[in-house]
Amino acid sequence: MNCDRAKSQIFPYVDAELVRELRPEMEAHLAVCPSCRRLVEHELTFRDRYVARLRPDPAPAQLRESVDHLLGGLVGVPVATRRQRWGAWIASGMAALLLLGLGIALGAGLQSMRHRADMLAELTEASVEQHQKLANGQLPPDLIDGSPRTAEAWFRRRLDFNVTLPELKTTNLTLLGARISHLGSVPAAALEYRLDHRNVSLFVIPDEAYRRLGLSEKPKFKRLNHRGYDVIIWRQHGTGYTLVSEIGTRSCLVCHTPEEKLDASFESVPHRRVSPPRRTDS
Repeated sequence: MNCDRAKSQIFPYVDAELVRELRPEMEAHLAVCPSCRRLVEHELTFRDRYVARLRPDPAPAQLRESVDHLLGGLVGVPVATRRQRWGAWIASGMAALLLLGLGIALGAGLQSMRHRADMLAELTEASVEQHQKLANGQLPPDLIDGSPRTAEAWFRRRLDFNVTLPELKTTNLTLLGARISHLGSVPAAALEYRLDHRNVSLFVIPDEAYRRLGLSEKPKFKRLNHRGYDVIIWRQHGTGYTLVSEIGTRSCLVCHTPEEKLDASFESVPHRRVSPPRRTDS
């Protein structure tokens, strides 16, 4: 079972509704995949903290006795009166069910928001980590001294999503190299640039992975700061982009010309740290 398949089965798994044949396969995957295991742990923690509170408490014994007494008192009551009482009780029950449904819907909405925030945090964390490894030479490029067009063709032979790179002619910008990378469980085209004597990393990710982040379309550019690095995320050409540097919005010159005046389109997005995976004894 791969990560995409496992993530699609997380909710049935934690609800104990996953078919018996898939449970061993799911648990075997979770045992070796910290990313998917962390999502399951977050889901279980969220349910313990929020969803459990929406479940109604058992009725007190005194209330149950009162209801039994009222039901017993219906014996011998005229049909019309009995119907009126039943109508009132049914209306009260429907109101209670409506409130419960609203509570469950609110819980599901909070759960979805939390899941998207976790995915954004995971992408940001992984982007900064990969940038540091690229800058320190821990991840040597597979393609060196190539132009953006050469890099595009190289990626398209190896990735199943569109990789579009700008061809900018500036004296202070150099494409150092390119390689296939992963941001967590997301495949990415990784490019290392040198701009104003500083390293800038550009990661191109599938549109599907970008959409799972749940970011709004406007403004176009979302900016986060994590561990002293600026992380800028946006979508263009049906593809997601993540830019990491220590030079703020000036790093946008990797992909955009100064005439585009992008600064007014930036929105800061709060970043929440991803909890490290729980250690398990071997």
